[in-house]
Amino acid sequence: MPQNPAHFLPPLPRIALFTWFGSLVCFDTRAKCLIHLGLDNLAPWHLPLGLEPKPEGGGFQLAVENQHHSLQNFSISELKPDAGTLEGCIQFSNGGLFLTAKPDGSLEVGAEIARDWEQFLPLRPRDAQMLREILSRFWSVDGQPPVPAGLDGFTLKFGAHTVELSAILPFPPETLPNRLGTEVAGGEAVSVPKPTGGKQVWINPLGNIGNRALQYLTAKSIAARVPGAELRNIHLDMWGKVEPAPRPPAWASAGTGTRFHIDVEGLADCLRRGVVDAVCVEGYAFHLDHFPSRDECRALFPPTLGQAEARGFEQHELVCSVRAAEILRLVHKDYFPLPPGYYAKLQAEAGLDLVFFGQLGDDPYSNGLRAAFPKARFVPGVDQNHDFEVLRRSANVALSISTFAWLAAWLGEAERIYMPVGGIFSPIQHPDFILTPIDDPAYRFMLLPPVEAVNPFEDITRFLLMQETIARQTRPASLAEMREMLPRSRKLGRGMVPVKGFNNAAYLAANPEAAHEVRALRQTALNHCLTMDERLHRLFRIFDPLFYASIYPDAAEAVSLGHYPDLWAHFRITGEALGYAPAP
Repeated sequence: MPQNPAHFLPPLPRIALFTWFGSLVCFDTRAKCLIHLGLDNLAPWHLPLGLEPKPEGGGFQLAVENQHHSLQNFSISELKPDAGTLEGCIQFSNGGLFLTAKPDGSLEVGAEIARDWEQFLPLRPRDAQMLREILSRFWSVDGQPPVPAGLDGFTLKFGAHTVELSAILPFPPETLPNRLGTEVAGGEAVSVPKPTGGKQVWINPLGNIGNRALQYLTAKSIAARVPGAELRNIHLDMWGKVEPAPRPPAWASAGTGTRFHIDVEGLADCLRRGVVDAVCVEGYAFHLDHFPSRDECRALFPPTLGQAEARGFEQHELVCSVRAAEILRLVHKDYFPLPPGYYAKLQAEAGLDLVFFGQLGDDPYSNGLRAAFPKARFVPGVDQNHDFEVLRRSANVALSISTFAWLAAWLGEAERIYMPVGGIFSPIQHPDFILTPIDDPAYRFMLLPPVEAVNPFEDITRFLLMQETIARQTRPASLAEMREMLPRSRKLGRGMVPVKGFNNAAYLAANPEAAHEVRALRQTALNHCLTMDERLHRLFRIFDPLFYASIYPDAAEAVSLGHYPDLWAHFRITGEALGYAPAP
């Protein structure tokens, strides 16, 4: 009778190889061939294949547990391991051909191109056991009925949630002991990565081109402070800069996490001193303090591809950047279109001819603009390269709530730039996301109430209420108000984590849980320091901010000016005592 694999699992080598199909690479002693099998199907005759140091002490070799000799018609020693093209993975080649895993469980050396299934994720015994247990259970996700976990490529799924295994199990060959040193933490030696000498700032590209360009500026600012540091994983197609690169291993790098405001100088200091080999710009690290000077930014971003001859709108015109398209369907609560009433106030303030330009379509918002301004020009956008250069070269620009429009104006030389202080552009709603250049004489600021986006295709009544609230309560903000607002915003945000002079040993001594993570090669001490508070969750609150802003304009203005961090705080501190209602 066949033995029960669950009771007779084979030992694993130091580092096993996990395939795209959610299985381990093994040598089947019965069939005398290489195969890959799911974690629940391993039997004693399946010997996992893994990486081990070469006996002579240089490099690595493929090996079967306790069997280093060649297998039938297949010499595993002929395969050369190299860094893969997917994050945290490796690939194997011989004579220009790659080892490939097939859906039927077989492996062969025959692929001419290293695609996803020619990538292998290194996996240690403890992690293989962890995956076995996860996959054998049912999990409750957000209080929903229990669901099983599953694998799709190197992605672990729990109901509607996913976890990228390559982000939490990045164990390439370099993580073997000959790449480690030790530091003393709390009286115990802790393995930490040895500096390689190579320095890099890696970018995790997020969102549209505006977001990616601002990430690039932050990364550039860090790298410029570190001699010899390279920028990696650039995705700026509008400028022909597309250079994919795998993420640095977790044991040698630190990520910036989800913070908007980061310590650029401190991270550069850690990179210079070899605290880590790489800094990963992970989130939307958008803050004017991060970027090079405006002139340097202009030099970094020449005209977009094919748009050297693009022309902007003229001096008697105010080009209103229209962002509708995907944001009408509520991609984020702090991205919303600006209403006709807002532009009417701009027209009165600027005394210029309005031109609506960009994402104009047949939708309730675009049609509302056309009805409100029958004499204005409406110019649909062409493509992102063209639209960016038109905004960049226009004499007067009214920004939409959009990083794309913000960057185009920032790189240009417009005489007047009207910036809405609301949504993601509000230093109060987003106190760590500061893109308000208050010392630039070209900028004029319009203070918006603290409202959130509404999908007009799902609730047109509430959408119109949101738009009417913005139109009614928007007003120009003076420079004095802006200068008073920014210090208040610094008290409201998460702030940056200062890391200049960071000391590995001291931090690990004070944080035993970090020492455990570092010893397990899951992250660096610096990464733990930067991201430790991101596991905290906010309590759910029953509160309708749009209702509150609409019914109580005094509360909305107090929040806009930064006297309260948000509308909920106003209700809790003041509104509740005054008898204000939190929701309809």
